[in-house]
Amino acid sequence: MSKRLIRISAKDIYSSLEKLLKIEINAVMDNGNTHFGKLESFTKEHLLIRDTRNHAHLIPLPSLYEIVYDAGSR
Repeated sequence: MSKRLIRISAKDIYSSLEKLLKIEINAVMDNGNTHFGKLESFTKEHLLIRDTRNHAHLIPLPSLYEIVYDAGSR
């Protein structure tokens, strides 16, 4: 089965975060690094993602390039 990957660009991220809570996402940074995990919470300044090893990652919103997630996981 093919994945249905959805990409959200930096300018649209904040308005899309509410529907992504508790969903596994890939947060792609401006420098190319990617963080994978479930979106636990967010503010206007940061995202909190918990990875598969149960580590929390606080990611600044201005550093995000895009968010990628599988539409089938919703």
